[in-house]
Amino acid sequence: MKIRTDYFLAFCLLTSCAISRKVEYEGVYANVPAFKQRIGLASWDQREQVVGGNRQPDFVGYTRSGAGIAYPMGTENGKPFVDNMTSSISVSLSKQGSTVANVFTQFNEKESLIISQLKKTNSNRLILIDCKEFHTDGYGATSLMYNLRLNIYGEHGDLIKQKTFSGKRTLGGSVAWGPGKYKEYMPEAFKKLIEEIFNDSEIATALQN
Repeated sequence: MKIRTDYFLAFCLLTSCAISRKVEYEGVYANVPAFKQRIGLASWDQREQVVGGNRQPDFVGYTRSGAGIAYPMGTENGKPFVDNMTSSISVSLSKQGSTVANVFTQFNEKESLIISQLKKTNSNRLILIDCKEFHTDGYGATSLMYNLRLNIYGEHGDLIKQKTFSGKRTLGGSVAWGPGKYKEYMPEAFKKLIEEIFNDSEIATALQN
């Protein structure tokens, strides 16, 4: 009887995790180098789920029911994920002495238009983050799938450096008891990814010179 009760409780927990959940990705402070530059910053949502119209721009991943049915998750503030990304990176860079001008984008905008808007910020470094993939998923145990292409331009729009960061990372949770403290480990994984990108030697060199 106890075994049946344990299975029932686990099932209820997994089912409850399938209810729409929110994750805070704005205001995440990452430890980045002190570039002390004038930076124009934009993040551009080119994720297949959003561009194809299957998910809204605030989409950040899935939780799954006991039957494995995927339910979408969104940002805590309801804003597009890439807006949260831009805001968090902007705060992180600003705290280290850079002056950052944010350019917020739409997924259906042309890349050339975004670069034109970045040039209007009169910054000496322009950053465009092409977000091709970023979402979490997993049946209990949760993983992050990401593919971010960082483009760094000079003040006139000349490309200085382009580098892609992609992969899959296991974050937390378990099959038996669901995703666990996802509101903590998902933003933490985002923070670590931003730190990895901006502490990368090639990216740091392109932003410092």
